[in-house]
Amino acid sequence: MSLQGVDGNEPPLLVHLGNRPLQFIGSTKMMTTLTQLLQPYPLERFLSDNWTQHSVIIPGNSPDKFKHLFSWEQLNHLLNFHQLEPRFVLNDQALPPCDPKDWVTRCQQGASLVLSQIQTRVPTLADLVWAMQQETGHKAIHTNIYCSWPSKQGFKIHYDAHEVFVMQIDGVKEWFVFEDTVKHPYRDEKSDHQTPPDSEPYLHCVLQPGDLLYIPRGHWHYAIAREQPSLHVTLGIRCFNGRDLLEWVTKLLHDTLPQEEVWRQNLPLIVNENTDALTDHVQNLFNILATKMTEEKENFTQTYVNFQPQITTFPREISLPGQAGFSPFEKGLDTVLRQPKFQTITIEPLDNTGYLLITPQKKLRFKGLPSYFMNTLVEKLLTQQSFMIREVTTGLNEHEINSQILPLLAGLVQEGILLEVSSKTVVNSQDFKWSVGTVQEKQAKIMMER
Repeated sequence: MSLQGVDGNEPPLLVHLGNRPLQFIGSTKMMTTLTQLLQPYPLERFLSDNWTQHSVIIPGNSPDKFKHLFSWEQLNHLLNFHQLEPRFVLNDQALPPCDPKDWVTRCQQGASLVLSQIQTRVPTLADLVWAMQQETGHKAIHTNIYCSWPSKQGFKIHYDAHEVFVMQIDGVKEWFVFEDTVKHPYRDEKSDHQTPPDSEPYLHCVLQPGDLLYIPRGHWHYAIAREQPSLHVTLGIRCFNGRDLLEWVTKLLHDTLPQEEVWRQNLPLIVNENTDALTDHVQNLFNILATKMTEEKENFTQTYVNFQPQITTFPREISLPGQAGFSPFEKGLDTVLRQPKFQTITIEPLDNTGYLLITPQKKLRFKGLPSYFMNTLVEKLLTQQSFMIREVTTGLNEHEINSQILPLLAGLVQEGILLEVSSKTVVNSQDFKWSVGTVQEKQAKIMMER
């Protein structure tokens, strides 16, 4: 698939390399989001002393530290205007679903209110989740909301099969954290079927607004709200583990090895209870498998390392009507463009011919473009800056802008590599004025007039 110019011919601007599987080369990402969550606790100390090992409470440097993420007002808005199925838990008993008119009664009775996977409804929490996914390389991250009432216990002692970050929004909650009894439990190894520890908690703390509590996967815990109602957000991270890798490589082998004849053959019959032929045949298949794993170990390793970041990327951000090909660049050269949130881009030079732009979904080649434009655009993309079109067209004449730059940028908007930013900027009457035609089937048709 390629972007086509006004005359229907493929211009020397932007060429797809196809939709075949690509090798993703991610740039190093600083763990800025996790660093901010942990402040003032050092990230290096957390990773060496606490991550997957030991719970820690981190007093906030402000009671308002997490209030930009969620609030009582947002909770009320969700309950009043969204179709939700909140869970209510009292004394470790999940209460049956009820009509919304009974939700307040449940709260009056002291039942904890739980909203799961709430990042699907709250943009600030969605941004937090996707930033953490991009920075950590693990895809199964979620946020839950917990609303608890004074001196009432919702959940009894239990453990979670994922890493837990508790962010106290409002109120005060007392926590008890115990050592693990099952090392690194899988998701299907529920704490309901395990015996909790009989030792004292190794961490007993009280969370105030702005405080953060980290609880490693498998560590037993429970909590009780103190004198005031408590509201907190839990960030859960289910990391990839060895079993996930095993499932991945099994599928990889299943999709490749069976094409060879030896894997298509019937397994030998068991004749008169004699299993020698079956034993020899199965052993031969295992030998082939072991040889394959040995020969392809480095290749499989690199393939998986490249694969995991691809499945943690933010889904394509929708921005209409521009992506549908209508009314791009209404503000002319004052149109502001930006990258989609959490889009990972790698840009590689192609000798002296241009650049190769790589996203987890596409590879795009830039060629035959003015050097100033290309270098400035690359800088904006790598630094994730928003920019006006005029910033990348300095020194270019009207024909170059019309015939090369605008079709390319329109194509990048349609592909989701760039998005138009709503702006109140007024186009100067002395600037170029653009009359924009409908863009359909990836054809960027842009005309320029005085």
